[in-house]
Amino acid sequence: MKFRTISRINYIKSARHRRGFGIHSPFLFRLITNVVEGKRNNPEYKNFKQLKKEAIALLKGTMLPELESLFLRYNLPVSKPSKLYRKIELPFRYSKAVYRLIQYFQPTNIFYFGPTLGVNLHIANQANPKSTVYHIDEDPNFQSFASELIPKANELSIKYLCEDLPPLVKAEFCFVNYPFDPVRCRKIVHKRIEEHGIDDVLIIRGIHESKEMEDCWLELTASTEVRVTLDLFEIGIVLFRKGLQKENFTLKF
Repeated sequence: MKFRTISRINYIKSARHRRGFGIHSPFLFRLITNVVEGKRNNPEYKNFKQLKKEAIALLKGTMLPELESLFLRYNLPVSKPSKLYRKIELPFRYSKAVYRLIQYFQPTNIFYFGPTLGVNLHIANQANPKSTVYHIDEDPNFQSFASELIPKANELSIKYLCEDLPPLVKAEFCFVNYPFDPVRCRKIVHKRIEEHGIDDVLIIRGIHESKEMEDCWLELTASTEVRVTLDLFEIGIVLFRKGLQKENFTLKF
């Protein structure tokens, strides 16, 4: 049985918190029930679904050699654009949760580490149009594709940078999308721990994708710098917020 499947079974067995059950902090109770699990239907959600269709259509209709390298990176044939999308972008319900979190915290700067076809960047920007979204990844092909999918990226304050040239601004909200590269994920996470602010938020995708990713997540939950972690299986949410009691929650999401 694959590691992720076993982890999913263990997650279902261990998830104890839903709709604020067992959460004593008023701040965390509101965050979980109103934001993470928020049920209000937002009109922007329809745009996210449409952007997904456009991304898959663009993958189907483009035969550029550099795009083939994206498929090869995940051992997928070019005839499977939907599978490539699922490897790179967040499932819809998790995208909505991230959107609500950005809306709630209203960060000035959002760092997005890792591959994206542009959908996750657009969602982050739409959650807070006043923020600047920095996409940081070593593969320029992802950034080229995202630029084509979102042609007005500059107007939307989306900036594309290499890993060697990180932005010289405070990272208030970070999303790390390296579920298949635990070494790089751990490196970024450790740097974020070293440089975190007291109200920063860190989201990691794929915390149960492999044993190495789970080990990285467990290191985070044990860190004295981290106050609260929320395990939603597909993503892990890390809060450095000063004043919170140190706790780790597995949410039934």
